[in-house]
Amino acid sequence: MENTPVFGFFEFAYIGIPLTIIGIIYMMTIGCKLIPNRETALEEADTKNEEEATSEEATWKQMVAIGVLLAAVVFMIFEEQFGIPLHIVSVMGAMVIVLTRTMSEKKAYRSLDFSTIILVAAMMPMATALAETGAAQMIADYVLEMAGSNAGPYVITALIFGVTTVLTSVMSNTAAAALMAPIGLVIAASMGVDPKAILMTVCVGASAAYASPVGTPPNTMIYGPGNYTFLDYIKCGFPFLVIQLIVCVVIVPLIWPF
Repeated sequence: MENTPVFGFFEFAYIGIPLTIIGIIYMMTIGCKLIPNRETALEEADTKNEEEATSEEATWKQMVAIGVLLAAVVFMIFEEQFGIPLHIVSVMGAMVIVLTRTMSEKKAYRSLDFSTIILVAAMMPMATALAETGAAQMIADYVLEMAGSNAGPYVITALIFGVTTVLTSVMSNTAAAALMAPIGLVIAASMGVDPKAILMTVCVGASAAYASPVGTPPNTMIYGPGNYTFLDYIKCGFPFLVIQLIVCVVIVPLIWPF
């Protein structure tokens, strides 16, 4: 576990850009037809957004927010050159947002999802416990046994993606990644392969919370305003999960060979 591989900032783009393009095409063609018509709710939201956008104060706040975002991205890309860790950059960005009154302290406080924070905080020691107690090894052995002794990279990728996707549908995507990462490292060690491919599969699978309104905060945030039901997420999200599985199985072993 000590030699955990490190991904480059833009390395995620190898799988992220194809998935983004395919996701846009899917939502513009198939996905939009699977989403129920919520014109009234959307029109009210659009009207409210237009009223806020006409305010000079709102425009200034938008400019500050975009500036902070771009600065944070630059600091994250050149983390080694600046010598400032990612979490410090995030805190600095949040402080600028509050100090410039782009967002008040109360709004910033209310925007925190404490249930997600507690869940992630609880999952981190659980992930450590999985690695140190041997539970991760046991689960990894079971996964490899289920895949078969002659399982190739495509089968392993599909299996890891599937397990991670199921977990991220019922818990935080960060927590799902924290839970699966040590298991992925053990699987890679057992197979004697570069763990990058398996860890990237965990990363992609943990982000694929499309078929559930509780898997990731953005899904939960639009649940009420969009007047959606749980079934709406399954109808629209599950087909894209299948597409994403296929893309992941094809691209990951090519970019990060086992």
